[in-house]
Amino acid sequence: MRLMFNLKYIVVILLIFLFNSLTAANEPIAIVIKAKGKVFLVHQGSKKGKPVRRGTRIYHNQSILTKQKSFAIIKYIDNGGVVRIQANSFCRFEGKKQKNSLFKNLYLEVGSIFNRVFKEKGEFRVTTPTSVASVKGTKFWVKQEFKGATYYFGEDGVVEISNGRGVALLKAGMTGIVNSPNSKPIVRKTRSGEKPQLKEDQRPDEFRLEFEDARGNTKTIKFKIRKENE
Repeated sequence: MRLMFNLKYIVVILLIFLFNSLTAANEPIAIVIKAKGKVFLVHQGSKKGKPVRRGTRIYHNQSILTKQKSFAIIKYIDNGGVVRIQANSFCRFEGKKQKNSLFKNLYLEVGSIFNRVFKEKGEFRVTTPTSVASVKGTKFWVKQEFKGATYYFGEDGVVEISNGRGVALLKAGMTGIVNSPNSKPIVRKTRSGEKPQLKEDQRPDEFRLEFEDARGNTKTIKFKIRKENE
């Protein structure tokens, strides 16, 4: 138990060190820590993507595309949160460095994502074609239909859902629905079977990451990501 406790703090220290080293170079905002199936990194302005693997860096305005029976787990470089991107999804990562944290905005064009946001690690938003979700520290799902409605599913904490028509607060066990940019967000109790679920193999584990520091030296870090129940 004490070993696991110490390991968590080691992970945080390593991520802070990695954040400072990487932002001194080319400033990535997130890293792929797990990918399965057909997962692609799409550069801004490009229509074609490159396959990703563990350790792939994500920069401002780059997108992740997942195909059928695929998923990706992304961790922000400031240790501010983890995003699990489900199959048949497309989302764009946006970030701006603010001291030792990032202003993070994830634009979900279509598909489903699960967000675990850590407190006091910079502002975090999920933007969709219909609305914006603002959080500080919480766990929640976002599901965006193709040219359709947005669904939010609360698991922990509070999420503020807003657009030009109004604001709603989403709590654990609740579902938020925004039918269009011109529809006011509504919240109700989550119905049985409507919320997406994580599979066991979609949980992060240990991985190695190679990076280049500000002096051009190549370094390798190995660490373990915290699991949900740790």
